[in-house]
Amino acid sequence: MTLFKNNVFNFRSKMYFIHLSFYLITVFFFCSPFLGLKFLPPKASVLVAIFVLTLKQLFNSFLFNCKLNVKDDEFLRYRYCISDSRSLTPTCSSCHVESLLDMIFSNSLDVITFKDSKLRYAMCSKKFVRVAGKRDSSEIIGKTIKDVFSDRKQANILKSNDIYVMKNGVPRTCFYTDYSSLYETKYEVVSTPIISNNEVVGVLTLSRDVTDTCNLKDSLEFSNSQLITLLNNSPMFAYIVDTSGDYVLGNDRANRLFLEGVDVLACGTSLQYNPDSFKEEVMAEDAIVLANQQNLQFEKRFTTSDGDTHWYSVNKTPLFDDKGNLYAISTFGRSIEQEKRISEQRETYIATLSHDLKTPTIAQVRALELLLSGQFGEFNQDQKDMLKLTLDSCNYMYDMVYTLLSTYKFENGDITLNFSTFDLSKIIEESIKEVINLANENSITIEVDNVKDCKITADRIEMKRVVINLLSNAINYAFPNTNVVVTCKKVGNNIEFCVKNSSPYIEPSVMSGLFRKYVTHSDKFNKVGVGLGLYLSKKIVEAHGGKIIAQSYKTQSNVFGFSTPIDCSVDTKSKLVGITN
Repeated sequence: MTLFKNNVFNFRSKMYFIHLSFYLITVFFFCSPFLGLKFLPPKASVLVAIFVLTLKQLFNSFLFNCKLNVKDDEFLRYRYCISDSRSLTPTCSSCHVESLLDMIFSNSLDVITFKDSKLRYAMCSKKFVRVAGKRDSSEIIGKTIKDVFSDRKQANILKSNDIYVMKNGVPRTCFYTDYSSLYETKYEVVSTPIISNNEVVGVLTLSRDVTDTCNLKDSLEFSNSQLITLLNNSPMFAYIVDTSGDYVLGNDRANRLFLEGVDVLACGTSLQYNPDSFKEEVMAEDAIVLANQQNLQFEKRFTTSDGDTHWYSVNKTPLFDDKGNLYAISTFGRSIEQEKRISEQRETYIATLSHDLKTPTIAQVRALELLLSGQFGEFNQDQKDMLKLTLDSCNYMYDMVYTLLSTYKFENGDITLNFSTFDLSKIIEESIKEVINLANENSITIEVDNVKDCKITADRIEMKRVVINLLSNAINYAFPNTNVVVTCKKVGNNIEFCVKNSSPYIEPSVMSGLFRKYVTHSDKFNKVGVGLGLYLSKKIVEAHGGKIIAQSYKTQSNVFGFSTPIDCSVDTKSKLVGITN
């Protein structure tokens, strides 16, 4: 029995030998009476022959079911079936292993081969026949790897892989490149040992074309290298932390900042920080992102080891997986110290200039008003018209200076709102009277519609400035000979004021930036400083806890306005804090 176990691939010859022996013994005892041999009586010879045939069948059953465990070993079952299915295993007529294997090897799109213990090809798929450049499997079966592959390097890779599998009895994967075709083809080869009765009796190999996968991997690695280079050379620090706050990865600048406490600015200045000093702040900011699951953008100061402060702009973004679960937070930050200094210098210059212009402008206005009052004598009509034009110019100069100064104060949180309760409809009437001349010059008619129940608690002067700015804006950009319609009504706990005019359609991309400083939706500035009117109006409305209304329709009409709480004095402090950030 040991002989049968140790050399399964000689199973056919051994079984032929044993069965031939049984048959020869049977024939001998059957024929001995007819040949005149007196070895045994005739009846005894026939009984012995029958006994030998019975013994042969018992031997087959014992070998198949007990000693070789063929029923529990698909490989031995297959080998046993194809050896002599007619005489050895009559019960094996239901065995479909051979047809199943033939089907797999014929129709599989993968490269499949089976080698015996001497690493000779015993079976192969049609795909392997094509890859090997052969006409059919007859040119492959019984040959070794070096017989099939002309490329020695390729053959050595595959052979060493199979030898390792045979020797160690474990699967192994390798890669090789086929240069025989027009294009280079890369294959992943997985070799698995075939084990029978605890011994490796062959190697099953599955190969797959992974050219596209490898090319994609190379492309991704190249893109990743480019991205890392870009991030490492960018003027900002970038890093990612997981939901537990553990540092996952970051660019070189982030690593230096959070590990060594060193940040080198674009100008070459090296700043030294203590990373522990802002660790708690960073964790608190990340906690806000985790709680809200929204972007967080802000400006903050970092204090250096020597006590200096430097401004940084920080943007934190939550990262979600394909199931919508938040798994990490990315942070990008850059130094804006130089921008802050330039902005402070500009605002200081504007504030100083506005303050210095305000006093002489007021003096000019008062002097012109006295001259027009007749206290210094009467003027003819032409002189009066000239003085009125000069007064209008001085008033406009004063308004522009006031706008610049107010904008500066709102941006720096230096404004104080003086709340009082008043009827906004009265403010609307006063504002219309002040802009009526501008409307007449542009052939615009102002209509007041649905203005009622508009009592509000707010800063009267600042709200009037908003109303005048919105009215002026509507008049300046309206088509000639059209109407500007003013409405003011109570909506829930808010007062909503709107001005509608007939004017060109404003694209959403333009509308989104219309309330920034020095921005206008007109190609031509009708007035100096027009780019600050809407910006200042937005600041004033937000300081009152309200919001700006801006809508544009393709029917050549636009609506601008605001909505504020009826009582704007509630939580004024918190609202002003929001404006200064």
